[in-house]
Amino acid sequence: MTKLRTKRPSLFSRWLWWILPLLVFGAIIVSLQLLRVSGPKLPSIVLGVTIITLFGWIFVSVFYPARADRTCPECKEEALERLDLNTTRGVTCSRCGHTDPDETSWFMAEEETVLEEIVLAERARLFELQPEELAREEETTQNTETN
Repeated sequence: MTKLRTKRPSLFSRWLWWILPLLVFGAIIVSLQLLRVSGPKLPSIVLGVTIITLFGWIFVSVFYPARADRTCPECKEEALERLDLNTTRGVTCSRCGHTDPDETSWFMAEEETVLEEIVLAERARLFELQPEELAREEETTQNTETN
C-alpha cells in the first residue's frame, strides 16, 4: 500500500512547542492593553466587525462565485480553452494559438466536467494505481480512521 500522507517538516514540529504559547500569551497581553486603553466597548465593536465580515464573505462567495478567466494574455480575447481534457493544467487560445502548459485550468474544468474523475486519474498516475483502486483505498482508509 502506498502511504498518502506527507510527513510534517521537522523544523515545524521542533519549534512549534515554544512558539505557539508565546503567540497565545502575546495575543492575551495585546488584548488586555487594548481593553485598558479603549474601554469596555472595544470587544463588542471587534465582535461586530468580525461577524459582519464573516457574513459579508459568505454572501459574496455564495452570490458571486469564482469563474474561469478565459482572457488570453497574448491577444486579450476570451478564447482560452483547456489544453488537455484529462487534466486541470494547461491552457491554449483558440484564436492566436498561445499555449501555456503550466497555467491552471481548474475553474474551466469545474464548469465543463466532473472534477472527481480528473482528480482520481491524476492521483492514480502519481501512485501508479488504477483510479478504481485508489478510490477503494481512500474509502478503506476513511472507514478505518472513523472506527
